[in-house]
Amino acid sequence: MRNKPVTLLLIVFAAFAFSGCKTLDPSQTPEGFAAYDSTEPFRAVTSDGVMYRVRTAENKPFAELAFWKTAMKKHMTESGYRLITEKDITAHTLKGYQIELAAPSGEKDYMYLITVFVKGDTLIIAEASGEITVFKKHRKAIDEAVGKIRG
Repeated sequence: MRNKPVTLLLIVFAAFAFSGCKTLDPSQTPEGFAAYDSTEPFRAVTSDGVMYRVRTAENKPFAELAFWKTAMKKHMTESGYRLITEKDITAHTLKGYQIELAAPSGEKDYMYLITVFVKGDTLIIAEASGEITVFKKHRKAIDEAVGKIRG
């Protein structure tokens, strides 16, 4: 089917860009990050510019994790991001998928880490981004925070 990739991209775009966010209380702000006050979605930043965000979205149209893995990877790589790594991940009882991407921006390269968990009719999405050399300094704290997300 010729329209299948287009439909898939539109679904992913809608789920990530225009989803209704609900307040999510992550169990821990990553070490070295300062949380924004009373924001939806949860957001935190380091003094050197690395951003971390956790939000929820409707799992609509309803799909299992396997769909979201394929859709997210396809959407991001076709949007110009370079795939660095991908892996399955577990946070408490939540099964998820994590993708690490890179993209140039002017003279610097930026890292973008996205993790998606499917919990019934809800997607829990954790994202982190920053200039690659700075991002790497905070990677351990980000991984620890993502690993502590509860649904």
